[in-house]
Amino acid sequence: MNQPELNFDAPAATHARDDAINRVAANVEWDWAAHALEAVWRTAIELESFIVDEVWSRIPECKGPHEPRAMGAVMRRARDNRWIEATDQYRASDRVTAHRNPRRVWRSLLFEGGA
Repeated sequence: MNQPELNFDAPAATHARDDAINRVAANVEWDWAAHALEAVWRTAIELESFIVDEVWSRIPECKGPHEPRAMGAVMRRARDNRWIEATDQYRASDRVTAHRNPRRVWRSLLFEGGA
């Protein structure tokens, strides 16, 4: 039985991740991405910290992306816009399709509290 070659290389893994996110971003449905980015902005205004579940719940009913990982590109854009920043915390997702996988907790840079 052949086992796949294990290749551990942190810089190569980082490059592969960034390349995959860039490919997804280049092919995302722009109408969905605009709704998703606006949902990140609203979430960051309303919540001090959150996971992508809260963002998904704020996206209006529209055809979703062909690639669910497109949310990663949206979150990266929001981070680059300085709306959010990554924390070192994780929470389990409540989305059935995510199977309780851990999701990064994001900290809002827009939240002013007590609105």
